[in-house]
Amino acid sequence: MRFALINTLAGATPLRILLRLTLAAGVSIPLTVFFGEALVESWLPAYRLVFGWVGEEFRLLSLVMDHEGADRVLRATVTWKHIAVIGGQVIYPDPLGVANASTLIAHALQGPLVAVLAAVAWPTQCRREFAWRLLLLAPLLLVVVLSDLPCVLAAEIWEVVIDTLAPGTVSPLVAWKNFLQGGGRYALGLAVAALAVQWARRRYPTQGASAPSPGVR
Repeated sequence: MRFALINTLAGATPLRILLRLTLAAGVSIPLTVFFGEALVESWLPAYRLVFGWVGEEFRLLSLVMDHEGADRVLRATVTWKHIAVIGGQVIYPDPLGVANASTLIAHALQGPLVAVLAAVAWPTQCRREFAWRLLLLAPLLLVVVLSDLPCVLAAEIWEVVIDTLAPGTVSPLVAWKNFLQGGGRYALGLAVAALAVQWARRRYPTQGASAPSPGVR
């Protein structure tokens, strides 16, 4: 079972993998271009919940889709929620004091798109295994989606705060944002695809595998 993924790859030709990847990209990328914005918009309520959790220091005034020049972005506007002490300085909530951060909407789709392409292109040995793979991928995609843009936006604002009031402070949230923006979205997409492939393969082990035969006495 440990070598199921390796065995599957060894039994598949590079041409077949490339063909599956090309077909998957030919369907997924146009769908992402045409329906991606509507998809991100449908995630906004969940984004607001996650932002409220990871950015608990802030009161979220709005989280909306906006324009920055020719780009479509997701913009968060916040104010302080309560009195806070940062770097020895006391910060008081001020209704007139607001901050905002934005990030490209397209960023929300990178990780899920990579995950779907990898899961579809990965060799499979039967249709039932492939169906289970996609079924298992769905909740993992939810994790990828919710751990991206809300965290990035909260981290962008928090990074400005600590750079101003407490330079050198280590923030896990900012570190996560830097990871995602440094290629982590692609790594995360590949990781969840590999998990879905492995879990589906455990349900349908490699065909032809058999237990060792007893020795001859």
